[in-house]
Parts: sequence; structure tokens; C-alpha cells
Amino acid sequence: MRRMLKKMCLLLSCIVLAQIPLGRAAANNISFLDKALISEINFGIYEIVTPKLESDRITYARKLPFDKLDYVERNEKYFSIGTAFFINNKELMTAAHVMPLMYFSLFQQYYIRDSQGKTFAINKIRKYSTVRDMVVFDLQKYPQKITPLEIDGHVEIGDTVFSVGNAQGEGIAYRAGQVASFTPEREFGKWKDIRFTSPASPGNSGGPLLNLQGKVVGLIVKKNQSENYNIAVPIGELDNLGDKAVFHRRNVQVGIMGVDDTVLRDWSFTAPLPSSIPDLARASQDSLNHHLSILTEELNAQVKEKGFPRGERFRNYLRKQSLVKGLGVLVPGKDFTTWSVDGWLGEKIPISVDQNVFRTRGVVTDLQVLVEKPEDISLKEFVESPGAVMDSTLKAVSLSRQIGTEKIPITSLGEPENKEVVRDKLGRAWITALWELPYDDMFIYSACLPYPKGVVCLFDRKRNTYRKYGYFESIHEGFNEVTVGYEGTVADWQEYFSLGKEYLPTFLHTSSITMSDGNLRVSLPDFSISFTNDKINDDSAIHLHMGYDNWKLLAEDLVVFELFPVKGAKMQYRVQPYFQPGIYGKDRYKVSWHDLLEKTGEFSGKPVSKGDRVVIKQPVAGTQQTLQSSNGTGITRVFVTGCSYPPATEAVEQDCAEFIKSVHFKQK
Repeated sequence: MRRMLKKMCLLLSCIVLAQIPLGRAAANNISFLDKALISEINFGIYEIVTPKLESDRITYARKLPFDKLDYVERNEKYFSIGTAFFINNKELMTAAHVMPLMYFSLFQQYYIRDSQGKTFAINKIRKYSTVRDMVVFDLQKYPQKITPLEIDGHVEIGDTVFSVGNAQGEGIAYRAGQVASFTPEREFGKWKDIRFTSPASPGNSGGPLLNLQGKVVGLIVKKNQSENYNIAVPIGELDNLGDKAVFHRRNVQVGIMGVDDTVLRDWSFTAPLPSSIPDLARASQDSLNHHLSILTEELNAQVKEKGFPRGERFRNYLRKQSLVKGLGVLVPGKDFTTWSVDGWLGEKIPISVDQNVFRTRGVVTDLQVLVEKPEDISLKEFVESPGAVMDSTLKAVSLSRQIGTEKIPITSLGEPENKEVVRDKLGRAWITALWELPYDDMFIYSACLPYPKGVVCLFDRKRNTYRKYGYFESIHEGFNEVTVGYEGTVADWQEYFSLGKEYLPTFLHTSSITMSDGNLRVSLPDFSISFTNDKINDDSAIHLHMGYDNWKLLAEDLVVFELFPVKGAKMQYRVQPYFQPGIYGKDRYKVSWHDLLEKTGEFSGKPVSKGDRVVIKQPVAGTQQTLQSSNGTGITRVFVTGCSYPPATEAVEQDCAEFIKSVHFKQK
């Protein structure tokens, strides 16, 4: 009996459902839009697309395997980025974040596309609001048939709704659901967003949320990542769009790596409409860039007395600076109470018999490298050719483009889009260059300093949005917080100095290193050397570890000079300035300073065993000097000359004495 009753119930329910007219719903069920209605409103809903970009400057290891992609993807000439729909015979609307004009991008051309693949260029922006995430625009030319969508501002919880749009970038799709709730708009709570259960996918943004009659009740703006609880702005907010474009971003923030100091403030900007896309983009980007520059200035003023280069703790760090090989970046500790240098030459990668690349992770950029020049090119030619530097780097550092599941190595980026020499406040000439990766809307930026063997470089790969908002100003200002340890053979140094003042740092403008008849001559700002030793030749190595001047606010100075008669061996000669410890100086350094002044311990001028070396250090008479620093503090400096030998080396005192005698300090 029960089984028969169930069958009757099922049969009755089928009869009831069969009687429901198309386009209406039974209780607790969702119906669908009428096919004829869909056919009609299809002429009012379009994809928004932007052309794909390529660069003929880029060279790949092999042909890009577009043929391995799916049919649509390999034949697609556009990126499908959103949805738009006609609200009258001349105007369409979409979501503002589909066309985020305040952010710089290489993708600057926007079109609508119909179901037949025909595109129509967007002409003028008529309404624009990032607050309401709405844009109204017109076209340069129009489709032959247009069906403007009707608007209905009334919608209730439980109503059947349809998310319509360019789902997954695969064309216009209709998907059903219900209105689940209304929640306050998150930024200001000025209206209540429609939360709906109709599926939404990337590409649906800017599409209409339709009711059963095919009328627009909302503008789809956001997908919930975890479930179908998606967001649409009520279509009634269209009436609140004014005659000016409105841009707003809450909590725009700037900060400093390693410390807690930040400045945070909202950004707002308005511009008259109608406007072309390039004009409105340019104006909004300039405004946001200006806003960020103001915040940066305020942050710099906020930390001026405790940060770089004025801060008391930084000035204390200068008394005993870290040695650097290649590039090193200054890194402050919490609240600028400590300072250190991060960076080293890192991994050595031979890219040919006569050329190496040394790479290490970047601190403020993605990568730091030392790129040796090839033998068949002069140092000047290499320095002046960012393309050649990049090609050498790409032999050691992987850069690839993903096509489907394959990664295709990039072997050359060609010549850069632009090149510029930027001289920092320390007087060093940075050769900067920018390459575009248009297919990904990204760029690569390099900044290189000439080096005795080639160049030392910072490399950064960023989204093009960075190109407008103080990125380059920040990088250029950051050059001042990069220290360099120069290393090269005597022959390398001679070619380096031949670059002249155009590329040499100001500190070395009057300096030189030469070798003639076995006599090495070195001239630096504070001392000169004329040294003859049968172990010294063109392959001997000289290191200049640079840092900051203790007495001037911001200037370069020598931290250590080292001469290695046999490159790679432990035997070395050294000239080093020592500075009086500050109040925050470490106890070990205070002991060393005392021994230096008293000429005792390792500063006695006698051989001292230190692990696997024998060391001689001799404070130089007449070099003790006390000058006022930039903050008015008197700081004493003493030069120390010395030598280091393997333990079994004979006649070390006589050999070291010959070197010490060859060093002459200049009167100031």
C-alpha cells in the first residue's frame, strides 16, 4: 500500500510540474529564463576583451608551442576580461575593476565582442566610480542589432536570479540561483549588496544579475571563493553616479622594510566626464602617484632623525662597517636600533671558459648579480650595453615563459625599451634599463654599476602597475643604501679606471692603479702606494671595500684596501681606517681600539698567530685625526697598515715592513 502511494505521489507531482508555465517556478524550485527571451537579450550582453601583446625583441630557446594549446586558446587573439551590457541604445555598463584605470598597464585598449567574434572599440567613459564599482561607456561603432536591457530595482530574498556573463572567458553564459541575503557594502555601508547563489566565475564581473523577466537587478562584481555566495551591486546605484569620475582607495600605505613605521591614508580623486580612456587613466594614475609621493615624504620626515643617514644608531654603525663582496644592501633592525649589510656574491656560475656570473637573492630587488664581461668586448662596451649584460645573465639565471604546461626558456630580451644613467647621492653612476614582457603585462628593471671585472647589478621583475607609483623614485633613492665591494686583478683595475669620470664613482675620480716594470702604483684619496714585489703582476688581486664617510652626512669612503699578490692565496697586504667606537660600540671593538692606541696586542706591529694565519698590524704614525661629524660629534680616525701570511711563510716581518714603507699618506 505504501509503495503504491509513493508511486501515485510521484505521478501526481509529475503532472503538477508539467502544468507549470515556462518561466515560472513551483514552490521551492528554480525555473529558467524563456529561450526566446534569452535570444533577444543576447543582443544586449557582450564580452569585454583586450588584445594580447607580443614583443619581437624577445628570443626563445625554441618555437613557442601554441599548437599544443586547446583550440580556442591557441586561436584567441584577445584576453577576455569581463562582461558589459547595454543600458540604452548608446551606452553600456560594466564593473570599474574590469577597467582599473588608476593602475598602469600595457593593456590600454578595450573592446566589446559579440558572439560572432566581432569587436567594437570603446570610445568615451561617461560614468566611472570605483566606490560603486560601476562604469558607463559608449562605443566608436555599434553592433547592427542592439537590445538594451530593462532595469528593475526591486528584488527580494528568495527571488530567482541569473548570473549572466563571460564565464571563464568562454563567452556569455546564463546560470540560475536565488537571492540569499543583503549585506552592507564593506567599505562605507552606503547600500546593501545583493548576495546570490547563482554561480559566478572569472569573467562574470560587470555582467548583469537578471530576474525571471530578464530585467537587471544588479551588477555582478565579486565571486565568493569558497561557495556560491556571490556579490552584486544593486542596479539602483547607477542613479547615484555623477558627472565626474570618482576614484577612491582606502588605507593606502607606505612603509620601510625591517621597521614598523608606516603612513596610511585614503586616496580620492575626481575628474570631469566624458573622457577618453587614456586621458582618464593618465589623470588618475598621476593623482595616485602624487598621493603616494606625499605619503613617502611624510614617512621620510617621520623617521628622518632615526633612519638613514642621520640616525644616531646608523652613525654608530659607521664606526665599524661590514665588508661587502659585490653588492650589499643596508638593512635596519627594529626601530632602526641596529644596522647590518645583507648581500654577498653568492653562487658562481661559469657560462663560458672566460666568463662567470655570480648570483644571490635580492634584498630589496629580486636578484643581485655580478656579471663578468666576455674577453672579446671592452669593459666600456659591456657597461654601455644592458642588452649584452642581460644576455649573459640569462645564461645563468632562468627566465621562462609558460605556454600550457611547458616552460620555454628566454635566451634574450634584446635591447631595452629605455636606458638611463642615474647618479646617486654617493656619486656613483648606475646604468639602468627596462625591458617589457608584454605577454604578461610585466617588466624587468636592471640597475648596474661598473666593476673591474664587468658590472654588479640589481634585477627586479614586476607587474606594470609598479611603473607609476614611486617605484623608480624609490629604487633610485635606495641606491644610496647599497654598498659595494670591488674586486679585480691589476689588469682589471687598469681597464676600470680607463672608464673615466663618466662612469667612475666620485670617490675614485682622481684615483688610479697602474703596473709598470714590476712596480705597482696605487693612488687613492687618502694614500698612495708604490710597491715592488716579485710576486705582484697583472694577475694579482686588489679589493676595495667601500662604505660610508663618518664625517660627512652622505658620502662614500674606503672601508678596507686589500692586495693579494697571488690571486686566491691567503697572503695579503692591507690598509684600513679605524674609527673611535661610539657609545653603542661592541665591547670587543672597544678593546681593539684601546690596543690600537696603545700599540699593543695585535696592533703591536709584531707577528701574531690568528688561526691559520700570521697577522701583522701597524698603526700609522701621523694619521690620527679627529673631525666633527655631521651631527657635531668629534670622531677620531687612525689608519692601520698590515699583512697576513700562511703560518709557514718566512721573513714575514721584513716583507711586511717593505709594504708598510711603500704606503704614503696624503696631507689633508
